[in-house]
Amino acid sequence: MSDTEQSISRYTTGDLRERLHAALRSAGKEPAVLQPADLGEADHFHSGGKAATLDVAQAVGIGLGTRVLDVGSGIGGPARAFATLGAVVTGVDVTNEFVVLARELNAACGMAGSITMVQAPAQNTGLPSGTFDAATMIHVGMNIADKAAVFAEVHRLLRPGGVFGIYDLMGTNTIDYPMPWADEAQSSYVESDEAYRNQLRAAGFIVTEDNDRSALVLKLMAEQGGSPRGTASPLDAPILLGSDPAGRIGNAVKAMKSGAIAPRLLVAVRPV
Repeated sequence: MSDTEQSISRYTTGDLRERLHAALRSAGKEPAVLQPADLGEADHFHSGGKAATLDVAQAVGIGLGTRVLDVGSGIGGPARAFATLGAVVTGVDVTNEFVVLARELNAACGMAGSITMVQAPAQNTGLPSGTFDAATMIHVGMNIADKAAVFAEVHRLLRPGGVFGIYDLMGTNTIDYPMPWADEAQSSYVESDEAYRNQLRAAGFIVTEDNDRSALVLKLMAEQGGSPRGTASPLDAPILLGSDPAGRIGNAVKAMKSGAIAPRLLVAVRPV
């Protein structure tokens, strides 16, 4: 089974829309008419949540009129956050269930005109060259074996001077499973930040930033875990986690605390 097939199998549940709608209604929201903020942390399937999304946006310079490519866009949380900043966003994902729901949520938030969702592999999007000012990839690389092909495709899609921000869990694959992105080591493609930097350079990028965000993420997790149990909401955690969210998150936190993996932000530029 290819990494693309593994991702589709891992993330396709058949009931994601129903679970999200139920969570929204339990929070007093109408799924057909939303504000992006109504979706809460359920919209951000990565360590650090929405705060990390905005951190990535700032790092790559997303603002009014920025043409953004979001690689592995999921149900569109980061894309909607970027559009709120004034960007025009194209999200690419291989999972049909994600793409269909993302389009629905974009329309419910009144953002269908500023966000386009494309179902395609990140290695071969079919999009025109030089189309984007910035690209992001947020907690996606752990699902991709051939990152070099993805980085080459992003390099093709960015204009000269365009910026690529990657926020992934990096380190060693010798960690306890299941993890939020994989059930077992055989379907996990965690790599070191050195490997990322080497592959980015091979694709033609200049790496300008490589920062460990572990301390901030662990602080945020501790704060969220300390909220009163009675106030917990299904929208307080990523809706995509599926079965055994506590166990998966627990294993990820354990690996972060041990230093086996770290959420890192890499920024790379396509030279002019």
